[in-house]
Amino acid sequence: MKRWVLKFIRNKFVLAFLLNFIYIMFIHNINLVYIIRSKMETERLGQEIELMKEKNVQVQQDLVEISTNKKTLEKYAREEFYMKRDHEDVYVIKSKLNQKQ
Repeated sequence: MKRWVLKFIRNKFVLAFLLNFIYIMFIHNINLVYIIRSKMETERLGQEIELMKEKNVQVQQDLVEISTNKKTLEKYAREEFYMKRDHEDVYVIKSKLNQKQ
């Protein structure tokens, strides 16, 4: 059995194939590791695209709501930009749980 394996490996065609295989899979610029990382990155970016699409739909709905309803516009301005009326005082309380990142 060992003789057969040694004879098989010593064959110049098998040796050339193995060397090329190792070069292509691990040493070349576009190797197996690069392909796997690229696939994982593509999947991650695809998930991020889906998340952005969902956020985009929500923002479009908010825009329509703000454009058509004055009370919603006032609420948005007060919450996001801390706007106030002349006779009011605004106190901003930030906690670690509600901070935006």
